[in-house]
Amino acid sequence: SLQAAMATPNMYLLFAGSVGVCMTGLPFIQLGKFMVNDIFGAALGPSAAAAAAGFPAVVAAANMGGRFAWGPISDRIGCRNTTVLYGLSVPALLLCPFATGLVATDPETALTIFRTSALCSIGIFAGMPVLLAPAAAEIFGGRYSGEIYRRLWLTVPLANFLGTTVMSKARDAAYTRHATSLAADVDADSFLATFGAPHSELASLIANKTVTLPLLLKISPEGTVDPSPFLYNDVFYGIAGCSALALACNVAAFQLPIAARARGAAATERQ
Repeated sequence: SLQAAMATPNMYLLFAGSVGVCMTGLPFIQLGKFMVNDIFGAALGPSAAAAAAGFPAVVAAANMGGRFAWGPISDRIGCRNTTVLYGLSVPALLLCPFATGLVATDPETALTIFRTSALCSIGIFAGMPVLLAPAAAEIFGGRYSGEIYRRLWLTVPLANFLGTTVMSKARDAAYTRHATSLAADVDADSFLATFGAPHSELASLIANKTVTLPLLLKISPEGTVDPSPFLYNDVFYGIAGCSALALACNVAAFQLPIAARARGAAATERQ
């Protein structure tokens, strides 16, 4: 039963693993269009705008492809091995900071790497909801798998809420950090003339969007590097870490000895 399943660590491991995998594609689904503009806008100009406009189609194709592909794959290799394959999201996400580092020197290659990472990450994200029902049946048995699956399905909206909140805060924190760094190198008189306020009011100016990275770059010393491509690096590293933790949780959920699960379930049923 659901009560018996919740008395075992497997339920919580699978729950945590599902949340982590479902967060894998969120950066690209929630922020993909804005990411392309922020990361590649200065380097590619109109090409970046076109890429951003077409990015939702990339997201939709990867999402749909993942939902169709992972079912037959898990039928063939098993749920446990499928969750191991989901671990490919970790190197895929770590490719993104590598791509942002190439923007200044080779933006076309950087965009190709970014798209490839997005396709892989979204495809994996799409697979976890498909896998939840057979995974519940494989771990806990088929009798109550439907009830257990409905509880595990809560991981999808939970991952969406957590991922969106964390990503927004991480991006805003990175923006503030880079803007503060740029402002520190700007002459005080130039800053005052441009924004009508001194450096001491920088925090409120950033919050009100009076101070922006493009405006700061215009009055920065020659040769200052545009930090816009790096705004989402913290997001990529964070989601990659969640994906790595999800891999460990999912493998543990399947690997935990059946006897240990049975003892926990039996104890619950006796109560």
